[in-house]
Amino acid sequence: MNSLDVSLDATRREELRDDLACPRCMGSLKDSGTELSCAGCGAVYVVRDGITDLRSNRYDYYFNPLPRKEMEALTLAAETQPWEDTIRRFLDGVNHHPEWFDDLVVDGRYAWKLLLRLPEDARVLDIGCGLGNLVKNVAPHVRRVDALDLTLERLKFARTRFKHFNRDQCINLVAGGDGTYLPFPGGSFDCVTLSGVLEWVAADDGVWDRGGTRATRAIRAVSSFFGKTNPRATQRRFLEEIRRVLKPDGQLFIAIENRLSYTYFGGRPDHHSSLWFGSLLPRFVANLYSIVVRHSPYRTYTYSISGLRRLFRSAGFRDMEFFGLTPGYTELAELIPLQKAGRLWRPSAPRGADRIRRNRHLVPAYGAIASPTAPKRSSLAEQLASSLAGRLGVDASAVRFTRFEVTNKNKGIIHAEAEGRPIVLKLPFNTSIAERASIGYDFLERASTRPELRGRVPRPLGTGEIRGIRYYAEEQVSGSPLKRVLDADNRLAWFDAAAGFLDALNPGLPEQAATPMSGELYRREVSDPLRRVGRFIAPALAERLGHFFSSQLEQVAVRTGIVHGDFGANNVFVRGGAITGVIDWDDISLSGVPALDAINLVHSLRRDVRHRGRDAGSIVELADPGSLAEEERKFLVGRYQRSGLDIDHHHALVGFYWLRHVADQLDGDLVYDRPAIDKRVAAVFEKLLDRAGRR
Repeated sequence: MNSLDVSLDATRREELRDDLACPRCMGSLKDSGTELSCAGCGAVYVVRDGITDLRSNRYDYYFNPLPRKEMEALTLAAETQPWEDTIRRFLDGVNHHPEWFDDLVVDGRYAWKLLLRLPEDARVLDIGCGLGNLVKNVAPHVRRVDALDLTLERLKFARTRFKHFNRDQCINLVAGGDGTYLPFPGGSFDCVTLSGVLEWVAADDGVWDRGGTRATRAIRAVSSFFGKTNPRATQRRFLEEIRRVLKPDGQLFIAIENRLSYTYFGGRPDHHSSLWFGSLLPRFVANLYSIVVRHSPYRTYTYSISGLRRLFRSAGFRDMEFFGLTPGYTELAELIPLQKAGRLWRPSAPRGADRIRRNRHLVPAYGAIASPTAPKRSSLAEQLASSLAGRLGVDASAVRFTRFEVTNKNKGIIHAEAEGRPIVLKLPFNTSIAERASIGYDFLERASTRPELRGRVPRPLGTGEIRGIRYYAEEQVSGSPLKRVLDADNRLAWFDAAAGFLDALNPGLPEQAATPMSGELYRREVSDPLRRVGRFIAPALAERLGHFFSSQLEQVAVRTGIVHGDFGANNVFVRGGAITGVIDWDDISLSGVPALDAINLVHSLRRDVRHRGRDAGSIVELADPGSLAEEERKFLVGRYQRSGLDIDHHHALVGFYWLRHVADQLDGDLVYDRPAIDKRVAAVFEKLLDRAGRR
């Protein structure tokens, strides 16, 4: 069964009768051939383009940042144009707001899926599915997902997303959520997810906004705080309805901002009301404050961890787990186990300012898991730990997770221990990252047999898959990232150690015969990356770049070897002036130009100390040989000579390094970020070419 099919065949109709219920009366739905009708109240519902429309009255509801006609045109165009073009067009319409970028594109923000306790044949309901990114990320690990949203236009967009990414998964799209009941029979789901939804449940229920004079509206706004119209009461009824559609051992997952987030103490206004200190105030005071300032009541309730506990209990949920999500459930960088974390999680004690940022009462957002009864199943994270224990030959109880981070490359990094042995688990969250992780792990297996690299790169410990989630385990290297100890005074002191490591990576490079950078080598190293970059910059600039690299690099004799690909201060670990290990081999090339790693390191050290992370200025400056400090020049000259090159090629090699760097990023999320492409790709190459013309 493919629930994305436009047609509604007999098999699908039979499933609809079994899987859905009337949102008005909970009656069963009968198929009349072209419509679904309720046997209880006679209500009639339609199915169009694979979306079952079970809205009760709010047929014209529209919640979306793009105007309706613009959204309809965008979704129609998405049927025939590349997906990245669709996303860039959407982001253009929201001025490339980072939260919308995160919502539309980023897969790592759903790393919390590992916390769920799902059976093999799980059925999941995502309420308020929006543009479908959560469903896209959960669907590969379960039997079926029902995607529910009140905005039909969002569901149509999500349907197109699923056609691109989830063709082999069962996803049922349902327009609804405005009825007395959720449109499903009781006990239908193993899990219900609410990501950024609970706080909005009472926001637009119309209990106060029914016209009249300003005075009567103000009275209704104040009165909405009391009785059944109180936002918390509305949220509790909503949670009770979710409990009805959950199986007895099912789970509810909620991602929601913390009412007491440390960021609200002067750092920013409340996310939803935009009121400074709004969420920190007593509810009644916040309501009056909102009426005065915003001319509407305060109805977007978020909660402290204690408040969430009380709310869940009042709705019939007895078992709960809480994780901190920082810096929020959007732009997620880390999951922090808080109260009930089980035997698996043993986080280290926070220090300094982290005591505030990681405090269970002050974290920016919560990932809360609630169940009517204590679940008996293991979470995906616990299954992951058991699989790892089996590969290590230790008891599962010996594995402890100490930290769960999410990188900006859509990759999860779990720091763990097994009988005191420090381990890193890498979890790629999309296909592109998974392919690179596999290549990097293969290299580590080969490197473990090379004496000159043993102890300098992570030792591979095993790989496996749990419910479609691939993991790669490696021994954690000792020391600290170079970036942590880097400052202006010691920046130039690391080149000898780096040279020693790069020599060990390619020990026979000087004896290798140099060959012209032409044919297959030039195509792979220059032409293919340039073709990827050329899709996103002006044709004239792409043509100029092609001429530049052809004139400067094609036919130049070069020695090839292993290139790390991201040899920067984050991935080089040090202690006592020595390099203790180099991590993150996912961007490795086994037959590239090794001198690029040297440029990468110099760029990283300059950017982190002198340019505060800015790429454009640091790359253009680095391309000028006259800007090099004596230590930088000596380091680069040595690396160039080992690759059969010399300092005269420096400007072209810096451009070559940046071409490879951004081309790799265009295989990831950068492809969607037009402003970043303009700034980090087009603008940098324009300046590099202008400087080359003045030389």
